[in-house]
Amino acid sequence: MSKLIFVGYLDDEVKVSNTSNKYFFVQLGAFSTIDSMKDNMKLSNYIYMNDNNLYYVFGCITKKSENLDKITSYFKNIGYNTYVKEFNISDELLSSSVDKTDSSSDDISKICIDSIANYKEG
Repeated sequence: MSKLIFVGYLDDEVKVSNTSNKYFFVQLGAFSTIDSMKDNMKLSNYIYMNDNNLYYVFGCITKKSENLDKITSYFKNIGYNTYVKEFNISDELLSSSVDKTDSSSDDISKICIDSIANYKEG
């Protein structure tokens, strides 16, 4: 980050993407330790974020709000309480991958597995 600011200061021009997309991340839990997270997560495909000494686990990413009811129902049926968090992210590769995943299947499990896999790759 400091290099970007420094280079921007010297060059007086920095190209920054101002296009951001809203994503819905379906959270499956928050844990105080990474060991607790690993012990409690029975899924093999998820991502997590460490923020303020908590590990937040996400099982699905979508851009379509109309998918959220199906996604949260899917996770509740397999034993997870869900929370939906919105993030604005400027990543065109992720955007096209999630768009493709959202429209490629009606199988919620497949949408979630693919969206997490695409996020890990990006």
